[in-house]
Amino acid sequence: MPRKKLIAYGFTFLAALGLGMYLLLPPGSELRLLGLIVLILWLPMALRYLTRQAKERATALLLPKASPPAVHPREVNATLEATFSVTVGTDLMRVDNGILDLRCLLALGTDGFSTRLWRADKITGPWPSGEKLILNAEFLIPERALPRFPADTIAQVLLRDTFIGTVRVLSVNAPASAT
Repeated sequence: MPRKKLIAYGFTFLAALGLGMYLLLPPGSELRLLGLIVLILWLPMALRYLTRQAKERATALLLPKASPPAVHPREVNATLEATFSVTVGTDLMRVDNGILDLRCLLALGTDGFSTRLWRADKITGPWPSGEKLILNAEFLIPERALPRFPADTIAQVLLRDTFIGTVRVLSVNAPASAT
């Protein structure tokens, strides 16, 4: 159970306990006065949580159902020759339109560029280490990345926090938005 929800249940319980003490104990009792104090202290917080929940549920009912994300066609920004120092297993890749791709950073000096790499021949399966592979690359922001990656540029492939290989740019394609 989330911590916020547990705390809200505690506030609600204390407010209910205070109300019960105030209503059920005889007038003039010190415990009845304590119940009133507990009710006054915790009721605003319990009401705040309940109204927030009601607002969230109301907005969820009013909002239209989310449609599935649109399929974006792949854009080949560059063709690369990659050599990996480790075998890139399918557990590190994601399936997109039936093709396994690797989402990584291409590090050039101190700059990193978010990239999606996939095999040019569209063969699925792990990518072996030590072999030269021809890969397609799609940059997240091609307008910034492509000027930094002319042909024959060598960059490092960074996956999470580990360098797993190097790439050499074979050719660069202009982004679709530029044409």
